[in-house]
Amino acid sequence: MPLHLFQRLNTWRFANFAALILTLLTGAVYVGNTWSPSSYGHVLVNILGDAQSGPDLGQPMPIRSDEWWVVTPLTQATVNNGFQRINRTSLYGEDLRINYGLPIHDWGIAFKPTMWLYGWVNPAYAYSLHWFALSALFIFGYALLLRWFGAGPVVAYALAVGLYYTGFVQFWWNEKGPIFALFPWVILPLATRLTLGWKAVIVYWVAVAWLLTNFYPPLQLPLAFVGFILVLARQPSLFKLPSLTVLLAVLVLAGGTAALYLWDYLQATATTIYPGSRIVSGGTVPWRYWLSWLLPPVNFSLGYVSLIGRNICEIGTVGLYYSLLVMCFADIGRWRQVWANSRLRWRITILSIGLTLMLCWMALPLPPWVGAPLLWNHVQPERMQYAGGLLFVILIFVAINHLNLQITLPRVAVFCSVIVFGWLTWNHNLGQSHYEDFLIIVIALPTMAFARRWPNRAHECMATTSLLAGVLLFGRFNPLQSAWPIFNHPSNAWTNAMDLLAAQNNGVLAVTGVPGAIANGLGYRSVSHVTAVPQLKFWRSRFPHLPQAEFNTIFNRYSRVDMLEEEAPRLVWADAVGVPLDLFQKTAPVNYVLAPKKDLTIKGRVDTAVVEDNQLLIVGWGAWTGPVTAQELEVTLAPPSITNGTLRRFLVVRNDLALAAKQGISALNGFSVRIPLVAGAQKPAICVVAYDTSTGNRSLLQNPTDLAYCKVTD
Repeated sequence: MPLHLFQRLNTWRFANFAALILTLLTGAVYVGNTWSPSSYGHVLVNILGDAQSGPDLGQPMPIRSDEWWVVTPLTQATVNNGFQRINRTSLYGEDLRINYGLPIHDWGIAFKPTMWLYGWVNPAYAYSLHWFALSALFIFGYALLLRWFGAGPVVAYALAVGLYYTGFVQFWWNEKGPIFALFPWVILPLATRLTLGWKAVIVYWVAVAWLLTNFYPPLQLPLAFVGFILVLARQPSLFKLPSLTVLLAVLVLAGGTAALYLWDYLQATATTIYPGSRIVSGGTVPWRYWLSWLLPPVNFSLGYVSLIGRNICEIGTVGLYYSLLVMCFADIGRWRQVWANSRLRWRITILSIGLTLMLCWMALPLPPWVGAPLLWNHVQPERMQYAGGLLFVILIFVAINHLNLQITLPRVAVFCSVIVFGWLTWNHNLGQSHYEDFLIIVIALPTMAFARRWPNRAHECMATTSLLAGVLLFGRFNPLQSAWPIFNHPSNAWTNAMDLLAAQNNGVLAVTGVPGAIANGLGYRSVSHVTAVPQLKFWRSRFPHLPQAEFNTIFNRYSRVDMLEEEAPRLVWADAVGVPLDLFQKTAPVNYVLAPKKDLTIKGRVDTAVVEDNQLLIVGWGAWTGPVTAQELEVTLAPPSITNGTLRRFLVVRNDLALAAKQGISALNGFSVRIPLVAGAQKPAICVVAYDTSTGNRSLLQNPTDLAYCKVTD
């Protein structure tokens, strides 16, 4: 073995050993504290009212609702069901073999290695290990993938960690992290010296794990294409007939295994309106997305506020300053030498062709049939950002790795000018000052000075500089949230009240303000839920007279079920269905009085009072301190325009009141009241009194400034 190859091998062994030791030490602390990237702290603090159970570091991100009101609650539900397949604690009794990988103890658990700890220890530790293991697999996986393409250990690990701290990864991590983390491991067995048989076995197992730990074709289809391009570029010999036949058979077998496991889910969703019938065209990615491939913070502020209208998750890309840095400092004059190398020419050509095809789908208004051969007609162009950005970074690395980097003052000036120009052009005039763009200059100048002195370390300096900037820009997005209160939350006033409400309603919890699968994750048979598979029989029994076409439009979809104070169900969003609250919640009576008594303390508030369809809708909260069963309302209208009919009061969970618990005000003190009015009646003067039968206290609710009070009596 040549000396330089031997030295490089030893360098990699040392780097891998050091990385492994660091990972084990970090993992011991991380899992020991049951930390996770979850934003479930939003539930713990703002719904359960437990201010002490929030993140140990950072803030929960409400925008990550796919995690804190879907994936994490469904994981809780799986634990509550003893890791069985059917969710017996749910009102719908749904199958938990769905697109989200859950720790069900069936044969599929063999392909979910990050979840193997469930059932052996407290689920808080298993949940924490799952997310830490995915982070470690991500970093090691991409470092080894870059090594396969010729990276040294410093550049490989710096770029791997840098990829981890990019917008798309961090903004989607706590739900789609398994897809990002396991992808390189599907390819890496092909980079080993194992026999073809062993390669096939390992590729099969990892590919099934990749599909089952989180099944989301809009990300996995373009990543599968990237995997094909990477293998073709790096190991074209695998595409000779004998090995190609084996690998194709393995991939078909892996896909068949995943399909077998998810068969009921796939059948049930294949004919849904959403997502089964979703067909998309190309070319919907806004031009500013491309800017963030080179200028990562161009589309958001340091507080993760989107600057271009779309929410922060939707604008995430695989933007690395590394790409801009090496472009500014590359010695392009050496390109002829690089191009003369047939092996490099092949790699660059194949990677470029693959990236060009992806860019066309993302940028051009192509009809769905153009993307159909690769199934891209099921891939929203924005969802191709991760796969496309990853391929771009690898292409840039392969090209630059064989060019010298020249750290000269004119080139430094060019780099700084690009940063300043970007800030002046796209961020400076957006209504507030944004200076995070200049963070990279502060970091880069010292590393550039180092690279000028030791030019053979220039590439490592560029990768490390990019890594540091990525950590500072994106490392604060996901909090450090202890999983202990997620899976071991003690009973409190909130859960006690919910227990009582469910018990009084035949075991069914029917309240607003607890979205998604949160209530079911806490153990309740809640109407509000997330059903990945349409529950058509359940809803048809509730709405037997709804026309079939309308019924299908509303309910034949992946849906978040919300309750509305309306008389008929309706489609709220593509993935949200609203059903009438009074179909499930027993309404409480409202006392109609001629006039309230004098000298009442003003506590609580009427937030809104509007007249619609000859009904007066009053929404607010009362200052009750007793149990929910002791809450009564007394309403007075002037003029008394009420007609014969039932005055209905619904309990509305007010999470904005949870932090006022020290004053005895519960999140369960919210209400909405519907009062039938005579035809054509205008909004009357109103007095609403909260009467607590457990204490005998009455308090007058404060009206908005534009709502008159009725007269009081002696």
